[in-house]
Amino acid sequence: MFHKSFIVLSVAFHVLTCSASFAQAVDSDLSALIQQLSSKKFALRQNAMAELIQRGAEAVPELELALKSDNRELRFRAQRVLNSVEQNAYQLKLEAFMQNGNAAIKLPGWDAFRAIADSNSEARRLFVLMCRAEPDIMRNLDRPPSAISNQIAKRCRELQQIFRTYKRDSIKLGTVATLLFVGGIEGIRIDDTSIKTIYSVCNYNAFRDEMYTRQSNSTIRYTSDPRSEILRQLFAIWMKHGQSWDAQMAFNLAMQYNIRQCLPRALEIVHDEATPCHVAQIALVAVVRFGENKHILDLESRIDDKSFCGVAQKIGNKLHQTQLRDIALAGAFLLADKNPRDYGFDRASYTTSKQLNYSTVGFADDETRGAARKQWDELRPTLKLPATKASTDDAE
Repeated sequence: MFHKSFIVLSVAFHVLTCSASFAQAVDSDLSALIQQLSSKKFALRQNAMAELIQRGAEAVPELELALKSDNRELRFRAQRVLNSVEQNAYQLKLEAFMQNGNAAIKLPGWDAFRAIADSNSEARRLFVLMCRAEPDIMRNLDRPPSAISNQIAKRCRELQQIFRTYKRDSIKLGTVATLLFVGGIEGIRIDDTSIKTIYSVCNYNAFRDEMYTRQSNSTIRYTSDPRSEILRQLFAIWMKHGQSWDAQMAFNLAMQYNIRQCLPRALEIVHDEATPCHVAQIALVAVVRFGENKHILDLESRIDDKSFCGVAQKIGNKLHQTQLRDIALAGAFLLADKNPRDYGFDRASYTTSKQLNYSTVGFADDETRGAARKQWDELRPTLKLPATKASTDDAE
């Protein structure tokens, strides 16, 4: 009995000794490879990088130690290897995520994304598309907001270089969706130049082609499927960025792409008395385009606003100028299902989707403007409207 126990203990000791020896050999091998990263021979440096990338996760502790080295070349190459190892591991996670869904693995940013887009297969596909297009941003979404903000700024500078080369078709949907999503996360700060850049890429084919298709008769058919609706929601959240001309561009894009989700932002701007006139006018147009009968109350918050919109047209020998109250009044008639042309707006032009051309609703004098307002005051008591502003109801 003692003899058998001795044999078992001997075998166990041998196994442990071999395992320890193997671990030491592996550690020694890794250490040698790490040192070769700063070799004077280019071939040795390259081979060491390739081997360490192949080793993957087991090399990470040694590589992290190398980042603290005094040797600049060693730190530089160790960082490059770490980036490659992390990227390879991230791609494996993406594969597992796509195959097994939510239960498979936790990816940075997924919880925030599915709060916007749900967790169905289309949402997962778009999320993976974003992760593959912009892995450096997406796989670091668990880092501090300041670090993510810096990555967005860096990526936007790269995109500006692409703009100058006219290779706009190289910008993919995953890139646009990533910038909209990450820029909309609470706490992420976006500089003014990056805001302009991101709105610019939303006007390129990668995003535009998801929003609508142009028919053979030159008309537009808006796309309405799970992916396009997710993209519309991402854009609407992103619209918190931009206070002046950027905001004007945002609403123009929202109406071009039929992004109805921008309505809360439009209402917020309409009710903000500090809003510049050129932004308030486009927000009023958006309220009319995407609003309902109940939003007449929101338009009426500007129905006495005499701010000049900077839009003037000379018809014959008369100069017609548009004020905010003109847009609000013409829009109120439209939301009441009335044609503004029948109520004093003789030049009013708008689309079938009730998108006003605000340059056509101005007046040459206050007399004709007052006549249109009088007709509204007569019509108003006949309308059935809620007791409170629709924007307040929507917020609740």
